[in-house]
Amino acid sequence: MKRSIINKLIVWSIVCLLISSCNKYLEKPESSDIKLEDVFASKERTEEFLWSVYRTCSIFEFPYYWASGENGFYHYGATYTIVAAADDEADAYSNITGAEAFNKGNWSSSDIYWYEFRSEFCYKGIRNANIFIENIDKSPFSDEEKASMKAEAIFLRALMHFDLMQRLGGIAIVDKVLKVRSADDIPEVRIPRSTYEETVNFIVSSCDEAAKNLPNSYESKYRGRIVKGAALALKARVLLYAASPLFNTAQPYVPVGDARLRELIGYTSYDPNRWKLAADASKAVLDWAANESGWCELYKGKSNPVDRYEEIFINPSVNETILDAGLMGTSTNNYFVRFMTPGTVVYTGSDPINIGVTLNFTKFYQKTDGTDQTWDEQEGVDYPYEQYRRKLKELDPRFQASVFYSGEEWTRGTGTVYHFYEQHGKLLDAYNGVGFLRKFVKGVSNGSNPPPKWITFRLAEFYLNYAEALNEMNGDAGQIVWALNEVRRRVNMPDYTYTNQDDMRAKIHRERGVELAFEEHRYFDVRRWRIAGNEGVMKGGMYGLRLVGGANPTYHLEKFEDRVWNDKMYLYPFRISEVNLGYIQQNPGW
Repeated sequence: MKRSIINKLIVWSIVCLLISSCNKYLEKPESSDIKLEDVFASKERTEEFLWSVYRTCSIFEFPYYWASGENGFYHYGATYTIVAAADDEADAYSNITGAEAFNKGNWSSSDIYWYEFRSEFCYKGIRNANIFIENIDKSPFSDEEKASMKAEAIFLRALMHFDLMQRLGGIAIVDKVLKVRSADDIPEVRIPRSTYEETVNFIVSSCDEAAKNLPNSYESKYRGRIVKGAALALKARVLLYAASPLFNTAQPYVPVGDARLRELIGYTSYDPNRWKLAADASKAVLDWAANESGWCELYKGKSNPVDRYEEIFINPSVNETILDAGLMGTSTNNYFVRFMTPGTVVYTGSDPINIGVTLNFTKFYQKTDGTDQTWDEQEGVDYPYEQYRRKLKELDPRFQASVFYSGEEWTRGTGTVYHFYEQHGKLLDAYNGVGFLRKFVKGVSNGSNPPPKWITFRLAEFYLNYAEALNEMNGDAGQIVWALNEVRRRVNMPDYTYTNQDDMRAKIHRERGVELAFEEHRYFDVRRWRIAGNEGVMKGGMYGLRLVGGANPTYHLEKFEDRVWNDKMYLYPFRISEVNLGYIQQNPGW
């Protein structure tokens, strides 16, 4: 008999968690079985079960999974690279990545298991969260401690539902432990999709419930545990997505004649009040940071704005991070270094991926004086190398922190400068774009550990969320530019002044791209804004600046790829094996 993902997980997660995990984490005695009641009779074992919920939460186990047992590094399904390489931010030079399939349109409901984020990891984590939620009250902790720990699990369950929803639309909501005692119980676990609205409401209500009992902070040894601000942040992000044009519309992204299917992929009408809900939720995050947290604020350390921005992504103690997922990797088996850093320069092993930053995206960065850069884009014309260096050097400090381009040091202060033009008949390393990705990997070298964290929520996002939602509801102009300028001032960029809604929308989209570059936002932003199919975004020509060697090196405009987009790709397909079981309705076009 065929069994669904959820059916399989009932067996798989119980076996993995309550047998394998017990051996490692719960100190299962030799030649004896451990039962749930034994786990929750012990404070130590109860805590270890909660850590197992964290470990099997999708943000900790899979989308941010950089290393180990499965020849890892899946990163939201871009396999061996980051999802930024599947939109206009970047390109992975190696053709073995999942991003290559996205960019060529070579993915479908029959092979989505390879290119997706693997939804079974979400449902595995959801099941473990439900086990914890249903059993924590049996533990010997105080009522206050139990309420707080239960709130952590409720949040993690909500976050995993959001992981699914942002790709699939309405999903199967699993809010209890599903049990199969016999074949008669199989229908219980074949849960149909809830509507998009029901899915949003479930996640939002879960965040509200969790926030009531989560603390504002923990002592330092528990850094990384869920705080109240994380629940507020998830609610704000969910409501921003829900208010966006992909979902908040009377006209779906593709024609849909089936009324039930229409409810699964978004709201069936436009409601401007959804932007107000999103604005209020983002403002709640900012208010929590300022008035309740006692610690959370935009990071403004370091005298140099380049160092200031870089520090956010390499220092685990930066007080802007509301929640990070951490990174997995070791000096001997470090897929993060292999897949995120330039070959030859840093990673000297085989098969480097070489992530390049596109010229398409580089154009979002203004010069440090707040004006736009003028780019040399006449095809067939070679320009002086010094001009390439000057134009890139003039850009926003966030570009300097995020991109490793020719003529720069990889490790600043060493005096070792790398040039990417041909020398002695060969390139230092092959890449597409204007330079290699640097963000997240400052100071990383071959054989070193990865940076200490991968950020899930940081405060800057919610200034930008607030500005976007306010602008879409024609809200307070002063608040819109205040929120934008708080983020820009942090890196010494000039203030914006308010113009009009359309112009501010473009500025907000641009600022969001620059501030949150390569952090897994734009891949979803261009979808929720319904601009993924625009030329040069996820469709059409991708460009770089090709350096050519010789005694007097030059550069020229180069189109390195034409990418494929179809509007059905706004949402992922469900696996055909699940759809064939008869209880999951496929997304349109697949």
